Amino acid sequence: MVKSNLSEIVIKVFNKKPLDIPTIAVTGGKGGTGKTSVAVNLSACLSKNGRRVLLVDADADSPTAAIVLGAQPKPVQEVKTFAPKIVKARCDKCGKCAEACRTHALACIADKYPMLFKELCSGCEACLLACPRGAIEDEGKVVGYVHYARIDNISFVGGELKPSEARSAQVVIATKDFAFKEASKGEYDVMIVDTPPGTHCNVVQSLRGADLALAVTEPTPLGVHDLNLILELAYKLGIPTKVIINKANMPGQDKGEVLKVVNRYRTEVISEIPIDENLFQSYAAGTPIATSRPNSPAAVAIMKIAETIFDYIKIERGSPLG
Repeated sequence: MVKSNLSEIVIKVFNKKPLDIPTIAVTGGKGGTGKTSVAVNLSACLSKNGRRVLLVDADADSPTAAIVLGAQPKPVQEVKTFAPKIVKARCDKCGKCAEACRTHALACIADKYPMLFKELCSGCEACLLACPRGAIEDEGKVVGYVHYARIDNISFVGGELKPSEARSAQVVIATKDFAFKEASKGEYDVMIVDTPPGTHCNVVQSLRGADLALAVTEPTPLGVHDLNLILELAYKLGIPTKVIINKANMPGQDKGEVLKVVNRYRTEVISEIPIDENLFQSYAAGTPIATSRPNSPAAVAIMKIAETIFDYIKIERGSPLG
C-alpha cells in the first residue's frame, strides 16, 4: 500500500505542469512511423481554424519538425552543462576528483595535476563535490540550443543537440522549460509536443506534463512491438493515450495485431492515416499537407484527429474544424 501510494505521488509530481495549458504529446515507440508528420499537421490544422498553437520539437537528437512545418527557427538559448576546470593554484594532486568520476573523464598520475578528457565528462559534478580544496570550478560547456520561430498562429520551439554531444536529455528539459515559459504569456490555446521515438529517458521528459498522448504506429510487426512499449510507458506515467495508425493501407498489413495491443491497454484507435502521395509531395515542398492539400485522404484523416481530441482535452471549440 505504501509503495502504491508513493508511486501515485511520484506520477502526480511528474505530470504537474507549471501552468494550465492543454498539452498533447505525439509519440511512438518506433522511429519512422510518422509522428512528426502528425504533430506538425495537427498543429497546422488547429492553426488554420483559429487556434493558437505552440508546437514543440523535443527530439533533440534528430529535430525535423521545423522542416516539415516550413519554418526557419533561430537559436534563442544555449543549453549548458557542467564542465570542470582544474585550478592548479589550489590543487594538491590528491586524486579524489578522479576517484569520484564514474565516467573516467578525470585521470591522475602520481605528482601530476588531474587530466581531463572532456569527451567522457557527463557533467554530474561529482568531482566538484569530492575536491576537498575547492580546486575545481565550473567553466560550462554548450551541449545544444533551443530554437524559436513563428508562422501564422503557430509558434515553434525546438531543441537541438550539438553533434558529438551525449547530453540530449538536458536539451529536452531545457526545451520543455522554454516552451512552458513561452506558454505562460497566455497567448496559446494548446501545446503540441513532438517527442523522440522510443521509450528512453528523453521520451519520458518529453511526455512530462502531457494531458493526452497520441501514439502513432504502423500495421507491421515492428510497429506492433513498439506500440506495446510506448503504451506500457504511458500507462506507468499515468498519461491517457489514444492510438493513430499511419500507413494504414500498406500492402500486407495486419491491423488485427495492432488492435490486440490497443485492447490490452483499454484504449482506442482514433484515426487511420492512409498512404497518400500528397503527403510525400508536401514533405518535399516543406509545407504541411493539412494546409497545402486539405482535401487529400491524409489531411482528412488528420482533421479527424483534431476533431477527436476535443473530447479529451478542454480546448474551446469555436468554429467547426474543416
